[in-house]
Amino acid sequence: MHRSGTSCLTGIMQGLGVELGEVFTENLYNKRGNRENSRIVNLNDAVLNTNKSAWNRPVVVSKWTPEQAHERDSIIQELQGRIAAHWGFKDTRVLFTLPFWLEAIESPLFIGTFRHPHRVALSLRNRDQSPPEDGWELWRIYNERLLELVEQYGIALTDFDQPDELYLSDVLDKLIALGLDPALAARGGEFFDPDLRNQASSSVDGVSLPADVLSVYDELLNHHARS
Repeated sequence: MHRSGTSCLTGIMQGLGVELGEVFTENLYNKRGNRENSRIVNLNDAVLNTNKSAWNRPVVVSKWTPEQAHERDSIIQELQGRIAAHWGFKDTRVLFTLPFWLEAIESPLFIGTFRHPHRVALSLRNRDQSPPEDGWELWRIYNERLLELVEQYGIALTDFDQPDELYLSDVLDKLIALGLDPALAARGGEFFDPDLRNQASSSVDGVSLPADVLSVYDELLNHHARS
C-alpha cells in the first residue's frame, strides 16, 4: 500500500545492489525519493486505465494492449542490460498489474511491507487531503490483495512500524535471504533514516477502525510474526 514504507524498503534494496534504473531520488513527500521508475509507473497507470481502474480504485488487471506489452518488454530489456547481478522495481500498483508483468518475467522474487492503517490514512490525508475513512478503505483493498499474493508466492513481509533497529535488521535479513549480498548490508542500511518515517509518532491508540480493516491488519501481523 502507498505510504507504507515502500520507498524506504526499496532504497535499502538498492543499496544492497539491486539495479532500479532511473528513479526519483527526491520529491516533496519523500526526501530521499520514492525510488520509482517513471516509465514503470506510467505504464502501470496505463494498464490500470485499460482495465477501467486507477491507483485509488484498483482492480486486478486481465487485459493490456500490444503497445503496453512492447513498452514492458523494452523496460525489462533495459534493466537487464545494466551491469548488476540483480534488477528490480517498486510500484505499489504492481499488486494489481502483476499478471501483466508475470507474462514477461520468469520466477520473480518478492518482498512486501505494511504499516498500521491509520498511519497510512494520516499520511494520505497530508498528501491528498483525503478523509481518514477513505484511507482506511484503500488500505484494506491493497492489503487484502497483498495477503492473496503472500499466500500464493510465500512473500516475506516487513512491518514499517517496528522500532528502528528491529525494522532495519528485519529488512536486511529478509533481503539477504532472497539472495542479495550480505557484504553490502551496511551500505544498504545507510539509506534508512528514522526521522523520515511520516506519522511514526502518531498514536493509534483509541482509533476505532472498521472490523474488516482490523481483520486484515491482524492477518498481516500474524504473517510477519511467523516469517
